[in-house]
Amino acid sequence: MSDKCDLCLLGLIILSSLLTGISGVDDHVFINSGENVRLSCNNSLSDCKSTTWIYYNSFRHPVAVELITKGIKNKDTERHERLSLESDCSLNIKNVTEEDYGLYRCRQYVNDRQPGTDADVFLHVLHVSVSPSSSSSSS
Repeated sequence: MSDKCDLCLLGLIILSSLLTGISGVDDHVFINSGENVRLSCNNSLSDCKSTTWIYYNSFRHPVAVELITKGIKNKDTERHERLSLESDCSLNIKNVTEEDYGLYRCRQYVNDRQPGTDADVFLHVLHVSVSPSSSSSSS
């Protein structure tokens, strides 16, 4: 079983390296459901009051959802209680679920202008289920 897990992890690492740069996404994060995750904003500002985190998932939401706007959590989102903003403007998501899968975009402003580019992070949520092993009885 351990060998299979190691092989799966190696496959995910290879897949991650192939995806990075090809799709235009800055970072790909793989996390198991139920764990906590930190998505980096690549912050260049000392204050997160100008940071906005936007969530995209065309399968679940036809439009983008602003999770955090200018450093303040949007309480209208279903996951707002599980979100927090770090001092470096990274987005923390507690108890990740399969519904958290998608693209997260960190956008920062200075004097209502965007000085740099967005930081895009694609969150891949892994759901691992263990199937019962077939036991064979010897006669």
